[in-house]
Amino acid sequence: MCRRLIHLQTFPLLGKNEQSGKNQGSIRPFLAACSRVLNQECAPGFSNILSCVHFRHNLLLLIRGGKMNRNKLKILVLTAAVLTALSPVTHAGKQMFPKTVPVLDGSPHEGFTIGKGTTAYSGSVDGSIYRVDLRSGEGEVLVPPVPDFDVLTDCQKLGMRLDRRSNLLFVAGCFYGDATVYDGDTGEVVMIYQLADLGHVINDIAITRDTVYFTDFTAPFLYSLPLSKNGRIPMEPDAATAIPLAGGITTGNGIVATPDGSTLIVGDSQTAQIYRVDPTTGQSDLIDVNPPLVGFIDGIIMRDNLLFILTPFGDGSGGDWVQVVALDDDLLTGEMLGKIIDPDMDGVASGAFHGDALYVNNARYNDWPTPDTAYWITRLSIDDIQP
Repeated sequence: MCRRLIHLQTFPLLGKNEQSGKNQGSIRPFLAACSRVLNQECAPGFSNILSCVHFRHNLLLLIRGGKMNRNKLKILVLTAAVLTALSPVTHAGKQMFPKTVPVLDGSPHEGFTIGKGTTAYSGSVDGSIYRVDLRSGEGEVLVPPVPDFDVLTDCQKLGMRLDRRSNLLFVAGCFYGDATVYDGDTGEVVMIYQLADLGHVINDIAITRDTVYFTDFTAPFLYSLPLSKNGRIPMEPDAATAIPLAGGITTGNGIVATPDGSTLIVGDSQTAQIYRVDPTTGQSDLIDVNPPLVGFIDGIIMRDNLLFILTPFGDGSGGDWVQVVALDDDLLTGEMLGKIIDPDMDGVASGAFHGDALYVNNARYNDWPTPDTAYWITRLSIDDIQP
């Protein structure tokens, strides 16, 4: 179901000393309780609240439909406070999700996606795909690296996404202008599609109900691959269609689709701009973000009307950001809410949500890969957006 957000409202958090400007106590239990209220729908009358985010000492409510009465907010705050008191953050016998999850050493990781349950997939430019459990950290090589891989001259795989209907894993083919579909359980190749000529860098992927879309980092094109209503794929290697883009995209990278699949949002890495794209015509309209995005923008993740834009080298010296943008209803304007910064990010390239946590992989662009170079996935909290 498509859920469009119409209003963004902020309300001060409880416990803030107005004179000193400092918070009294941690806000994380409050936010955790807020999430439980929303997820369990145990507060009647709050069905139009979609999520809550901590932003600059405020509770950011994402609201569908009309504006919310402040009395209802007080009830929500009280309910959340009660849940905080009654429900401990951790439960005996329940294994918590780790902050970082190791993946395959020595394989520079680029693509990342989350499948069924707690299963995640991390792909490398060397052709390997590593399947790992986000809770236990246990993993295995699903697809091995290509023999004699040379990181200076070759690139086998970039973005990836999994269709949970079929458990098929779609992987962008980087320098080879193609896309490969794998069985998410066995790692077997199901199909290879030639999207463009050799040398076109097929970069990232978005899956809708009836189409898979691929970006091209080297030319102003998208490529569309039709799907049946239950996720079955065509078995012809030339089944994809090229969509010329009109409107300014030259280095297409991250891509997401609105819930109904009618509109795409594509990032242009070199210009640090994002575009609203009509996949039926290729028309691309610049999204006016205020203040503007900065840095080399990579993968994009969308939740409700929020965009999480992964930005390696965000501060110009190798540091990483996740820039957070709240889109208006027309998807043509957006407000920069701030950024997420975490010491466990190192060359963020791709990401996906699991529950309320945002997981990102780390390509470690500033480190020359050796057989012993460690790579990992980082679990981020989205309730701590910094200015």
